[in-house]
Amino acid sequence: MLLEFDGTFLFALISFIIFVILMNLILYRPIVKIMDERQKFFDKNKDTALQSKQKAADIIQNTENEILSAKLEASNILSETQNVIKAERNSAIKKKKDEIKEKILSHGAFLQSQKDEAGSALKNEVNDFVKMTVSKVLETDINELQCDINIEQDRISKAFGGSKNA
Repeated sequence: MLLEFDGTFLFALISFIIFVILMNLILYRPIVKIMDERQKFFDKNKDTALQSKQKAADIIQNTENEILSAKLEASNILSETQNVIKAERNSAIKKKKDEIKEKILSHGAFLQSQKDEAGSALKNEVNDFVKMTVSKVLETDINELQCDINIEQDRISKAFGGSKNA
């Protein structure tokens, strides 16, 4: 059995072609158009989202760079401030040490002069006391005793042939 081509087949074929043309006009073109618009909308939104994401990444990177820069600057300022404070402190300590050394030297010289004065005054008093004690013990004046000592030394020197020791 072979296919017979009669009027029904031809009518069915024409009906099918008309149906496809009508479906293409009524259904397929609008659906394809809607699908194309939808794809364009998605592509546009995707591009916008990618641009927004890139902008956000750039903003985050810039913010991180600014924060890092601010931290570095703060660290530098802190370090400089610490160095200035250390220098000022060391300068103040050195100044105070110099002042203390100067006071010690000044007081040392003053104490030395007081010591020398007290020593000479004590020496004079001891000499006077010794003279007075010797004169009371011997009941003679120390000057006479000194003369006697000098005379005795001269005699000893002459006896031994030496020079005079005063």
